[in-house]
Amino acid sequence: MNFLKLFLSVTLTIFTIISLHAQKIEVSGKVLVFDSIPVVNANVIVKSTKETVKTNHLGVFKCVCNEKDKLTVLAKGFNKYTIKVKMKSNELIGKLKLAKFPKAAEIAIDKGHILMVDSFKELAKKHSGQKDYSKYTSFIDIIRNEFPSLQISSGEIIIRGKSSLFASSAASIEVDGVITDYSALSSISPINIVKIEIVKGSDAAIYGFRGGNGVVKITTKK
Repeated sequence: MNFLKLFLSVTLTIFTIISLHAQKIEVSGKVLVFDSIPVVNANVIVKSTKETVKTNHLGVFKCVCNEKDKLTVLAKGFNKYTIKVKMKSNELIGKLKLAKFPKAAEIAIDKGHILMVDSFKELAKKHSGQKDYSKYTSFIDIIRNEFPSLQISSGEIIIRGKSSLFASSAASIEVDGVITDYSALSSISPINIVKIEIVKGSDAAIYGFRGGNGVVKITTKK
């Protein structure tokens, strides 16, 4: 009887070991941004074992995990990404996205995550909705070509049209969060402008009386 118990115990142990071993698989994958740019030296963390591996110069990684495991991908300048392990034969793809905070692209480059720097910068600008204003000679040139509905008259930018013969119809001008005047625009080089926004209506209410005629909001490369 004792022999039978021992036999069953050993058999069960061996079966458990074999089963556990069979659940472990080696997977390979690639971590990309913008579907084509490899993310180098990203951390890939296996949920079941907490093991961390890093992507190589092609964004490729290999690790051992369970068949239905999860992998967490972390890299500076990017949002966290989770990959679900589903099939043994699939090459896993992690599609990272740039974080929303300022300078995320620059941080990713500085931390060594990007080797295809020129292509990455071009795609980052495209996906951020940034326009290239470097082809213009001045800020006024930008306004006249990119915002033809606005008027420039007597040192004022007018969004809504003349509202009174005596009261000013000039829009307020904000540069990097600071309200300034029209004369300051001559010192801003188009190549340094990241974004121009026209704020009007209820959206301008946060500016109080200064937003009464709308606001031209300018963001530069700081």
